Amino acid sequence: MIAALAFLLVGSGGTQLGSPIAQAATLSSGTPGFRMHMSMQITSSALGSPITATGTGVVDLRDHASAMSLTMNLGDDSQVTQQLGSSAMRVDTILNGATAYVKLPAALTSSLGTSSRTWIKVDFAKLSGLPGLSSLADGPNTSDPSQTLQMLHSVSGSVVNLGQQRVDGVETTRYQATLSLARLADSLPSAERSLGRQVLSTLQQAAPGDGFPVDVWIDAHHLVRRVVTSLDLSFPSGPNLQEVVQVDVSDYGPQSPPATPPASEVFDASGLAGAAG
Repeated sequence: MIAALAFLLVGSGGTQLGSPIAQAATLSSGTPGFRMHMSMQITSSALGSPITATGTGVVDLRDHASAMSLTMNLGDDSQVTQQLGSSAMRVDTILNGATAYVKLPAALTSSLGTSSRTWIKVDFAKLSGLPGLSSLADGPNTSDPSQTLQMLHSVSGSVVNLGQQRVDGVETTRYQATLSLARLADSLPSAERSLGRQVLSTLQQAAPGDGFPVDVWIDAHHLVRRVVTSLDLSFPSGPNLQEVVQVDVSDYGPQSPPATPPASEVFDASGLAGAAG
């Protein structure tokens, strides 16, 4: 959970315009769109085996829409396998403006009372009245795959040039820097700062320094082609946790906006969230 919160937080970072990494993130985010491929591995002393995941996505920046398909291997936990019927779990997400659609495994949706509908819909605009979630009315940024680029504005300190490398056949320059934890809270929306500071305080106690390393591969057009982030946490009264995430970015240019699921397959959970408030 802490690793997930860390990923959400760094997706809303500040800026360091002098950095070649931040400049490339700005230019990349200004394109009409792109495609992504992601891989992730989480290891921990609390886990019997690593959790791994791979995913692909398309981002249409012009229409503020994206789609992501993520397949996770949850390891050898017998309870998880029994509940899901498999150690693998696929999650599909579609974002259209401030509305999110999520498709979970049937073993999970059957226990959520979704009337056999496979997609769950949340309209974040309807969450504007809930404490701590009002900023989500402008869009579910923490679930947006394009936030991988936005987090690069939080680099701090020196940026090291590690030389030329090819990524998916494209010549790039590899840079290494640190994503700062200290600079993140003030850059969060005002409604989220209180929670953000609590999470950051926990992360700062568990992280070996003020942040965590990031490697970024940038092509000759100053576009980001690959991002690798590494998180190594050691909690004083809990298990250690290591997370490595690699995101490859390709096909910069106009992208077709993803189609939303048919209404007959959608369970609208927005009202439930509002009622809970």
